[in-house]
Amino acid sequence: MKPPPTPPAKPCPDTQFLKAFSHAFGGGALIRAADAQGGDWLDSVVQHFLRRFTPVVARMIWKRAATQCQLDPATRLGYGFQINNDGPPGDVSIGANTIVRGILHASRGGQIHIADGVYIGDNTCIYSTNRIDIGAGTMIAHDVNVYDNDTHHKDWALRKAEFESLFKKKKGPIPPIASAPVMIGESCWIASGVFILKGCSIGARSIIGAGTVVTKDVPPDSVVHSLGGVSVRSLIPDRPIDFENSPS
Repeated sequence: MKPPPTPPAKPCPDTQFLKAFSHAFGGGALIRAADAQGGDWLDSVVQHFLRRFTPVVARMIWKRAATQCQLDPATRLGYGFQINNDGPPGDVSIGANTIVRGILHASRGGQIHIADGVYIGDNTCIYSTNRIDIGAGTMIAHDVNVYDNDTHHKDWALRKAEFESLFKKKKGPIPPIASAPVMIGESCWIASGVFILKGCSIGARSIIGAGTVVTKDVPPDSVVHSLGGVSVRSLIPDRPIDFENSPS
């Protein structure tokens, strides 16, 4: 007498969940640690492809940058680097031994000039419609925003007209947005999440703490942070901060 046939195994609830393409946190299957086991041959194929493809991506990034700015041969660009410059290449310059991983945006006559030995981290945005200068040896962390302009008009009607112009082939004249130059001195340290707004000058060797919004000049050799309110102190013992006579 033959044994009764074995009923087909029911799908594991976890498997059903993993195969779901719609759930509370977005579409697509979820991955468990077990799903990542094995497949060494596939890893080898992927690594081989990446080794071949990476130089191609690098050449694309470098060639695009070289058409839009003045690059020193000793410059290093990260794979997240982006540049948008609607002016001549000379409006944006990057010095020797400088590493840029972020975004440079120069429009409406804006200029960005980065000296030698500067570091600019991932997702940092330098946005100019006037002029931004960054001194030699300065370190700018990730997620920093430096703007020499208001980015949009204060008048709602002008903001509306500017937005609508994005959808029109023939764009009408829009008044210029308020702007003023930004200067970051040599050997500064700008920590992550900082905002530096139009018209500000940061003196040499100063440190701007994470998350600080800079709205006025900072004297050289100063520490600025906004933990519980803006605080400024000198890096030099017994030297008072003099905002009135700080360099602009």
